[in-house]
Amino acid sequence: MRPSALSRTPWPQALALVPILLLCALAAPAEVPAVASVMDALVARCMEGDRAFRDGLQPEAVLGLLTPEQRETLSSAYWTFEVSAPALVSVVRDISQGEVPFWLGEKGFEKTGLVVKNENYTYEVWQKVFPAGKVGLGINGFALHRPHYFVGVGPAEQGGRVTVTGAAPVYGAPMPFAKGAYTYLDWTDLLLEEVPEGAFEGHTLLPTIRGRARETHLVGAFRETATPSSAAPDLVTLTWSGDPRTSMTVQWRTSSATEKGTVLYREAGRAEAPFAEAAATRAVLEDRNLVNDQRAHWFTAELTGLAPGTRYEYTVGAGPDGPRSAPAVFETAADGGAPFTFLWMSDVHNKRDSVPLLETAASLHPDAAFLAVSGDLVGMGQYRDDWEALLTNYADFLRRRPLVPSIGNHDAIDGLGSELYSTLFRLPDNGPEGMPPGKTYALNCGGLLLLSLDVTADIAPQSAWVDRTLAASGARWKVAMLHFPPHSHEEDYPEIRREWGTLFERHGVDVVLSGHVHYYQRTFPLRGGEKAENGPVYLISVGVAGRARPAPRPPYAEVLDLGGKPTCQAFTVDGDTLTMNAYTAEGEVRDTFTLRKPRGA
Repeated sequence: MRPSALSRTPWPQALALVPILLLCALAAPAEVPAVASVMDALVARCMEGDRAFRDGLQPEAVLGLLTPEQRETLSSAYWTFEVSAPALVSVVRDISQGEVPFWLGEKGFEKTGLVVKNENYTYEVWQKVFPAGKVGLGINGFALHRPHYFVGVGPAEQGGRVTVTGAAPVYGAPMPFAKGAYTYLDWTDLLLEEVPEGAFEGHTLLPTIRGRARETHLVGAFRETATPSSAAPDLVTLTWSGDPRTSMTVQWRTSSATEKGTVLYREAGRAEAPFAEAAATRAVLEDRNLVNDQRAHWFTAELTGLAPGTRYEYTVGAGPDGPRSAPAVFETAADGGAPFTFLWMSDVHNKRDSVPLLETAASLHPDAAFLAVSGDLVGMGQYRDDWEALLTNYADFLRRRPLVPSIGNHDAIDGLGSELYSTLFRLPDNGPEGMPPGKTYALNCGGLLLLSLDVTADIAPQSAWVDRTLAASGARWKVAMLHFPPHSHEEDYPEIRREWGTLFERHGVDVVLSGHVHYYQRTFPLRGGEKAENGPVYLISVGVAGRARPAPRPPYAEVLDLGGKPTCQAFTVDGDTLTMNAYTAEGEVRDTFTLRKPRGA
């Protein structure tokens, strides 16, 4: 079982029956400042040592680096709340975690014989009675253990009542500590299946996210980027944040010594014409565990007022006299319904072995308008070197053609958010109100409407926007792209089918692109999950070697390949036809199909 689309469970009726009221507001995932300060200091000390010292770190050695004040912070300032009366606090931790949090014993917690289980994990329970007042809990450990511990709070005495306030941080709504409760906000379908009868009656469960262990990760945490930044601009990446016919967004990296950036551009082939100049905004990219390049700068410039269907040459850099990138050429989208091709891959996980796929497809379609990737672009969304590996792998393509991504669970790993994804890719800000820009968006290109949807966020709040956007579109062809597959033989996403699948059918979406499960599948046109004359075709693809799993082909699948061979798909839009070819790295067409629409339809 893997994380599925978030579907937060409402618990107000159940909580009304529980003699604990948890009065707190939801907060976005973030490191606790006091703990972050300690970790910054620890990382700095580790950087003073040599590689052998950093690579050989173990939890006991880390403890030896702490001052008494730092040890206390990591013991009691990581997760805090107030209790109005004496309370029995349970720390519920995965039994497979080798490192027992050092503070449990020091702070008087005792290991019980209680065992709690969900489908994937078995937990042991440590408990302590706290007096009324502040409760402070410590870190999960210095090693990267997934999953994190979660917390139960109940009255210290049977029949008692306790109110909990001021919890920080908060990850999701509190709920009764009982079967059917979820423990991780980033995996709300993973529910408790075994809870000792009567042991937690009247207790409330405080969920967390699996990724919190990364906040204090030191054992095996230090990495090196293969491509450290320098004064010379690199990792030049094109995206669209505006109209593809009249704009282009250009992004690149330098070392932190470079403070300003510009794009010089002009129509290609007009050597006599002066360059126009566009100033770039600057963001700081920081990864404290990158030994050889902790801080770099990322520049973004939006070029507007361009002519449709026109080639432009450009360079990026700090100024006319500073180091600049080699000249490159991009082309804006054409006006009207001129034929064009776009490429699509999924789940490339910043792996070098996905590059031949892109190179082959691009050589067969040298005028491809853009590359779409339906999630899991990298392995660890919080690792800057993973993103740098991806952009290095695709550097030749991305400086000439835009990237059009959809976010996957690895890009926002374990509930920690997607700050790097949002910083690196300036994408259209035309999604649902109240949602972060560039996560759910619409792109119109050459008679094609492409919707990119965010499965790492709540599904239902995006539905009204999907409905309005599809209904208002006059595009000849409509494509939706999302990471989790609505139809999969082994992983089920009923909420996506219910919320979005019905809208895809209602508004004539032609193709739905997805990934996540690491195999290739193409369905028949479907309505209500059944083969139909007209309906969306659902595709699943993978850009790295997949996993072969023998299984009968489901009745909705026209093509199912569990052999694990990756492909890159090329879609050619030409008036009333849309044709797809799925290419291997050797150029073999593994699958192909064509959709046709009657004129005027």
